[in-house]
Amino acid sequence: MGGHIKRLIVNADDLGWDDDTLETTIELIERGWVTSATIMTGRPASSRALDYAKRAGKFVSFGLHFNIVDGHLALNSTRNSLVDNQGCFRPSHRQRLAALFSRLNAADIAQELRAQLFVLQQAGVAISHVDSHGHLHKFPAIAHAMVAVLKEFGITKMRRAQDTYRHRSITDVIDAYCAWRFPKTAITTDHFYALDHIHEDWFENLPNVLRPGVTEISVHPGRSEEWRQFECAPLQKRGPEDIRALGVTLMTYYDL
Repeated sequence: MGGHIKRLIVNADDLGWDDDTLETTIELIERGWVTSATIMTGRPASSRALDYAKRAGKFVSFGLHFNIVDGHLALNSTRNSLVDNQGCFRPSHRQRLAALFSRLNAADIAQELRAQLFVLQQAGVAISHVDSHGHLHKFPAIAHAMVAVLKEFGITKMRRAQDTYRHRSITDVIDAYCAWRFPKTAITTDHFYALDHIHEDWFENLPNVLRPGVTEISVHPGRSEEWRQFECAPLQKRGPEDIRALGVTLMTYYDL
């Protein structure tokens, strides 16, 4: 896809999580660093995030941060395979295991995805792509259940499973399996790198990580939580010209 040229999408996850995350993300967008952002529904700052995305135009791509984990209340209130007895999504670790072993009902996944996409559509957001909270959509059972719904909304682009790492571990084999089983009809970047938020020097390590083609990096902007600070601090200290100095071109999901 990318030849020998290195291109980079910097995607801010969790847009709408709270006011702190929203405001830090907007700051990085306006500094020219964040080129894409994915919106969460049902969060304290979701309405503000939707309003900003509608007004921002297409110099930044906006997508859905599909969420089916960690106690958040399902938009589809019907008791189903994704939720507990209170209608809330299970903790990430339990939902991942259920996804890995195909214990989540495809119709339930599709119904919740449709409900969350509809929120963005009704707000007038041009939906560029979809990723997910906790990267749950990388699991084949979830990814394949999403395909028909995305087609309904005219969405062809999804975040791929991670294939770029600072440090390798035995669990990376799960990412490789998910990438192998990922829907072939989905348009993705060539590579995906989820930052390790314990390393604030991740920017300095980019020349050793980025490969030719298009890479997406996910960041989680914010100041109220230390791990969010670690991820976005390098972008607050530098300008986009510093990434261009490394021979890397910034782009959006609309450009993919």
